Amino acid sequence: MTGGVISPDPRGPTGDTALLRLLSADFARVLRQTTGGKPTSRLRRLMHLTLPAMQVSIFHRTAHLLHGRGWRRSAAFVSNLSLRLTGASLHPGSPIGPGLFVPHPARVVFCGRAGTDLVLLPGTLVGPRDWVSAGAPFPGDAPCLGDGVVVGAHAAVQGAVTVGSGATIGIGVCTLRDVPAGTVTMIAQRQIRSRPETSGAGDAV
Repeated sequence: MTGGVISPDPRGPTGDTALLRLLSADFARVLRQTTGGKPTSRLRRLMHLTLPAMQVSIFHRTAHLLHGRGWRRSAAFVSNLSLRLTGASLHPGSPIGPGLFVPHPARVVFCGRAGTDLVLLPGTLVGPRDWVSAGAPFPGDAPCLGDGVVVGAHAAVQGAVTVGSGATIGIGVCTLRDVPAGTVTMIAQRQIRSRPETSGAGDAV
């Protein structure tokens, strides 16, 4: 995986500084995705803080910092609050790089490591084979996603697999294997063949 996964240092102001840096990067990503990079007024920019994508980021970054400091119950509380208010459940122990973007957080479940610019679309499931609660320690068999990974709607990535940077997991795909960088994983389409017509009395009208 190219690029390090940034995890806030749980010690004092360093952790707070890392938290603000991550939230700033997430906010810039939300603005870029929703405005197309066009300049907007300051008031309109502030309104983007209320978008579900930004709320997911705020909840997870806060829960991850608490989890890193050993306050697992508090971290689990923030994570569960995110689930109730946004519909997304991100394990507090999941280190995710800057630029997290969850545009529609309904039924999004994530427990893994990820690099920068992660995109999680609705109904995605990323985590170990055996699921763990928000208050449990971070599992060792969680998936590891590189920079710029996109997990499509209703897709699943489970187990100790590695998804390379720039890879896209297509809609409805369930992968239990490593995914090379820069590839697009899609469901194999079945080719439907028409039954060959038989000549005979039935053909004459």
